[in-house]
Amino acid sequence: MKDFSLSDVRLFTKAAQLGGLTPAADVLNVPKASASRQLQRLEATVGHMLLHRGSTRFALTEEGREFLVAAQHVLTILDDVMLNLSSGSGTVGGRLRVAVPHYYGRELLGAHLPDFMAAHPQLEVVVETGNDRADLFRDEADVAIRRGREGCDEMVARHLKNEPMVLCAAPDYLAAHPALEGVPDLASHAFLVTEGEGRKKEISLSTAGKIHRVRAGSVFRSDDLELIVKLTIAAKGIGLVPLAIAQSHIDSGLLVPVLPAIKLKPQEINLVYLPSRRNSPKIKVFVDYVLNIFKFS
Repeated sequence: MKDFSLSDVRLFTKAAQLGGLTPAADVLNVPKASASRQLQRLEATVGHMLLHRGSTRFALTEEGREFLVAAQHVLTILDDVMLNLSSGSGTVGGRLRVAVPHYYGRELLGAHLPDFMAAHPQLEVVVETGNDRADLFRDEADVAIRRGREGCDEMVARHLKNEPMVLCAAPDYLAAHPALEGVPDLASHAFLVTEGEGRKKEISLSTAGKIHRVRAGSVFRSDDLELIVKLTIAAKGIGLVPLAIAQSHIDSGLLVPVLPAIKLKPQEINLVYLPSRRNSPKIKVFVDYVLNIFKFS
């Protein structure tokens, strides 16, 4: 295997990030002529062209996209290690990017992150709510909190909790529609759900032993649970939401459980990160902190 120059790899990743060799060379303080030679040397080592470049075109090749993912992971790990070695034993530094659903970002992490940041003052924490499906393989985030198991198989997934789910609706909505006695009666109703994907007019209801496919009259989808609850209270349809969010509105009478005899399968909440990052100090301290939060929540 041929040896890589880290400076060549870093130049390539910076060029991909900034959209050109010239801005990458400026940021890294590399002469433009040297930058071109470094990229050519890296491509010769890899054995593939990594970038399409010309007067009007600059884009990653297919091989370049594949190499970029690995290069970003390697550089991030090395940067983490060097930063922590230089900052002294026991100090965690660098930048930690967290992708999380709106609800958990605001209601849970918002209440606990100040203490975490106070314990690790050298660590810069960036939280992006509403982006729990960030592609960790493309370095869009370091860790993510996700609903469900989809996309977790290739990553380290730490189980945080099982979230009980409930179908609910406003009394005014139910009064304007035929009585609901079973799952088949849900057909042609309007639904408000957090499923990011699915057929345009179909929802899935998971119970202990079966997945029910319901053909709906309409389906509104959003990753913002608070928005779903507000629209449900406004009698815009039947909401499928975590019981913890709906409970206070059910207690006040603003919402009514729909088909409560149907025991919906709880939704898994997992914290995920790449196997290659399991030894990253900043990820380890964050994972331990979040696991402790959910342990007592």
